[in-house]
Amino acid sequence: MTRNKIGKILGFIVISFWVFILLGHIFGAANEHLQFTETAIMEGVILTLLIFTEIVGFLLNFKYKRLGATIVIIGALFLCVFAGITAGHNKLLAISVSGLPFLIVGILIF
Repeated sequence: MTRNKIGKILGFIVISFWVFILLGHIFGAANEHLQFTETAIMEGVILTLLIFTEIVGFLLNFKYKRLGATIVIIGALFLCVFAGITAGHNKLLAISVSGLPFLIVGILIF
């Protein structure tokens, strides 16, 4: 099995995980008992845009290999920075859960 194929399988798993989280956030926000602050809403919007960037980069990789992988790597770096800024006291865990899997996928599919 080639490195590129392993990266694509891992990328599909990671993207599926994040889509599941985003759908839970979207449909969970319909609960009237939850009240989000403006900061939480803004963080959710930024996170959603970063994940969609990762998805677009991953899908572009099937046709334009280097461009898609570059988008995934750059998006993963931004996701790591975002997780480091917005995380509470355990920044390393937030970075390793959010940005690091995409960084590994980007390196594998490059």
